[in-house]
Amino acid sequence: MAESTFYLKIIAANKIFFSGRCRSVIVPEYDGQKEILAHHEDMVIAIDEGEMRFQPEGSKEWEHAVVGIGFVEIINNRVTLLVETAERPEEIDIARAREAKERAEEQLRQKQSIREYYHSRASLSRALTRLKATSKYR
Repeated sequence: MAESTFYLKIIAANKIFFSGRCRSVIVPEYDGQKEILAHHEDMVIAIDEGEMRFQPEGSKEWEHAVVGIGFVEIINNRVTLLVETAERPEEIDIARAREAKERAEEQLRQKQSIREYYHSRASLSRALTRLKATSKYR
């Protein structure tokens, strides 16, 4: 019997990260993670920045990525993930991520407006997510 799959397209602001058939995708939500399998109910889900993984058709291995905020749309067994950024852990520049973390931490120590504070917090969160992924999958 053929395995149950769906069409997955992962689109980042600067590239199409992945396009093909999959058995499963697990995405970061604001309150945890959500797994999407073939024939999932149609819906739109907000995506938080974090780690995601997907299992391409015919593969036992999971592919991992770090994604920025966005959303996933599930319609008629087709899943489209639209995110600010998507990168494989091995593509992440560790030195650059560390610098971004230090910069964000320094900005958080300074007096800031509420808007600047939330921007700095988001920068720190993004840098920590990238560093965590590089340490797990390298």
